[in-house]
Amino acid sequence: MRQHDARRNDRGFALVLVLWALLLLTVLGASLLVEARATRTVAATGSVRLKAQLIADGAINRVVMAVLDPRDPLRLSLDGTMQAVSFLGHSVELATESEAGKINLNVAAPNQLADMFRAAGVAPADAASLAARIVAWRTSASESDRADIVRQYDEAGRTYGPRFSLFRSIGELRLVLGMTDALQSAVAPLLTVWSESADIDRSVARADVLQVLEAAGDDQAGRQLEARKMGQAVGTDRPVKPGEVVTVTASVAMDGLAVSRVAVIQIAGDPHEPYRVMAWN
Repeated sequence: MRQHDARRNDRGFALVLVLWALLLLTVLGASLLVEARATRTVAATGSVRLKAQLIADGAINRVVMAVLDPRDPLRLSLDGTMQAVSFLGHSVELATESEAGKINLNVAAPNQLADMFRAAGVAPADAASLAARIVAWRTSASESDRADIVRQYDEAGRTYGPRFSLFRSIGELRLVLGMTDALQSAVAPLLTVWSESADIDRSVARADVLQVLEAAGDDQAGRQLEARKMGQAVGTDRPVKPGEVVTVTASVAMDGLAVSRVAVIQIAGDPHEPYRVMAWN
C-alpha cells in the first residue's frame, strides 16, 4: 500500500514538473514572439525615418541649388516662412532664413539684448542684468575683473565661469548666469552667431525680431511689419549675398513619423567653392 502511494506521489510530482515546463515554454515562446514583433517594428520605423531623412536632406540640397541660381523657379522667402514643396513625390515643408535678419549674440549692444529679454517677458532690471552678463561672457577682461565675475558664478553654485570669448553657439547662452531653459528657448530663434555684423537686415528679419526693434522705437522695423501685414513687403525674396549665411529647414511627415533636418549654409560667392556647410543636423 505504501509503495502504491509512493508511486502515485511520484507520478503527481512528475505531472507538476511537466506542467511547469509547459508553462515556462509558453512564456518563453510568447516573449520571443513579442520581441520579434518589436524588432520588426523598430526596423520598420528605422527604415521610414532613414527614408524621410534622405528626402529632407535632398530637399535642402535642392534649396541650396536654388539659392545659388537667382534664375531658379524655386524661390523661398528669407524670413523663415514655411512653404510646402513637392519633392520626389512627397510634400516637404521648407524654410530658408537669413542669419542677417537676426540679433547677433556676439556684437549686439546691451540695450538691444535687454530689449529682447523684455519682449520675452523678463522684468526690466533682470533683462538689463542678463544683457550685462552676456557682454561679460563674450568680452576679454582684466584679471581682477575676471575674478569678480567668476566669483558670482561660484556663489551661485556653478562649477564654471564665463569663457571671456565669443559665443560659439546659441546653445552656449544657457550657461550664462540667470538664464533658464524656457527663456533660452524663447529667444534662441531671434539670435545668431553666424552673422558678422551688428546691423540687422529688416527686409528678411523674422516678425518677432521686427517687433523687438519696433518696441525700441525702430520706425523702419515698424514699417516692414505693416507692409508684411498688407502683403506689400519687399526684400524677403531677394537674392542671397556673397558671404551671407542662411539656415535651411526641411520637415517631412511619413507614415505617422515626422522628421526635420536643419542645415546652416554660407554662400561663398566663389565658383570653385560656391557654398560652405557650417552645420547640418
